[in-house]
Amino acid sequence: MGSHSEKSLSGSQDDVTKPQAGHGAVVQVPSGAGNEAITWTPREEAKVLRKVDLFLLPTVWIMSLLAWMDRANLGNASIAGLTAELNLTSTQFSLAISTFYFGYIAAVPFAMTILSRTKPSITIPAIMGLWGVVTACMGAMTTFPQLIGLRTLLGALESIFNPGATYLFSNWYRPDEMGKRASYYMSAAQVGGAFGSLIAGGVMEHLEGARGIRGWRWLFIVEGVVTVVASLLAMLTLPDYPTTWRRLSAEQKVIATNRLTQVGIVTAKDGDSSAGKKVSVKEAIRISLSDWRTYGIAIAAIFLCGSLLIVYFYPVLVKGLGYDNPVKAQYMTVPLWVVGFVFSILSGIIGDRIPQHRAIVIVAGLSTSVILAIATCFVFDFTARYVLIAFMTGGVWAAFSGTFALCAELFQDVPPEVRALTLGIMSMASNTGNVYGAYLWPKEHAPKYLLGFGMVAATAGMTSIIFTAMWLKQQQERRAKMRRETQAEGI
Repeated sequence: MGSHSEKSLSGSQDDVTKPQAGHGAVVQVPSGAGNEAITWTPREEAKVLRKVDLFLLPTVWIMSLLAWMDRANLGNASIAGLTAELNLTSTQFSLAISTFYFGYIAAVPFAMTILSRTKPSITIPAIMGLWGVVTACMGAMTTFPQLIGLRTLLGALESIFNPGATYLFSNWYRPDEMGKRASYYMSAAQVGGAFGSLIAGGVMEHLEGARGIRGWRWLFIVEGVVTVVASLLAMLTLPDYPTTWRRLSAEQKVIATNRLTQVGIVTAKDGDSSAGKKVSVKEAIRISLSDWRTYGIAIAAIFLCGSLLIVYFYPVLVKGLGYDNPVKAQYMTVPLWVVGFVFSILSGIIGDRIPQHRAIVIVAGLSTSVILAIATCFVFDFTARYVLIAFMTGGVWAAFSGTFALCAELFQDVPPEVRALTLGIMSMASNTGNVYGAYLWPKEHAPKYLLGFGMVAATAGMTSIIFTAMWLKQQQERRAKMRRETQAEGI
């Protein structure tokens, strides 16, 4: 296996390609010293992959849906009475959003270190159940300090999920399989936003005042209870690792593991790696921080997530466009999420067709957002602005989906402990962007919000520059590696 810096931005190594044999062909991989070769047919491999997809994808999709709803419902609650009842200023509301990320940033490195040394099928759902309880408790808060405390705790608990899902994907899928699955996973955020708005609208219509409880309080209670129930079910369906998942036969475990190791992916076994003994925390930190890719993706993520935070303000933005009725404003955010869903899926499909150039797909989405964000600053017709916002955030969602796939692929050549920690660092960095992004859309700037749209253009543009620079560096290293190999063969 080559050095870390020689891994391409697609996550795949240049000297290894996926077998393209037909269903009747046999893939043969050496099993190691003293053992016979391991063989399997593409049909057998496809059967294993279908089983993984059947359990992993729906489980993380539903978990992501609920995670997004639980963190984003503050925007829905704000226009339904929370802001008025708690007497929140615009600055206090922005602080309530950003404190989620304070908790997230502080907890994520520890959460990922724990995850790489435990069973994901137990650890992630158990913590999910806890954040469901916290969400339900938000229905009982009466003061601003209580809101801040609960949002901070919610962020700390949710910190394990998104990088944890990325970590699981990196332990099951090859680079050319990652994009479509990543976009499917990321689509839960768009569906969660749309579904959350529909639920919020329904709650406001039918539960407002029920049992003497305000509708926005019911919103937190209902979503929290659903999250707790889903966490119990997830313990039954979420896979662990290819070598340990109980739903695979012994033969299928061999296939699931070796289909990854044959392309240079270091697989995990409850914290141990196929490369040998598990790496200590100190060594994992050293390896992660000595890899330039960690810094490149982390810096890009800071800017990217600043661009995406606009989605938390969808209800406020739509209301500012002239939809003064809170229920109608909730429903009018749904098409915005649908456009983001379509862009995410397209990003995954295109990215898997050109996996070595996935960064270019990301840049294309961001460039679209830059152009439309600038246009939005000069267009004040309500309908035109609504359309521009939809496609502007669609471009950011396409980039976000592609970046998820890229992160899952990019560190598959390092031990799982290092990979988990690195993904935690990236998640920590990305959520730093969410902290400053929370202050870009104060209600005093309505209805133009020039600062917010201007910053979307700036942050998306910076992210494009970073990904382009990383892609160019990888192309340069790939050519240098090919020259060295050619010279070595000529000796």
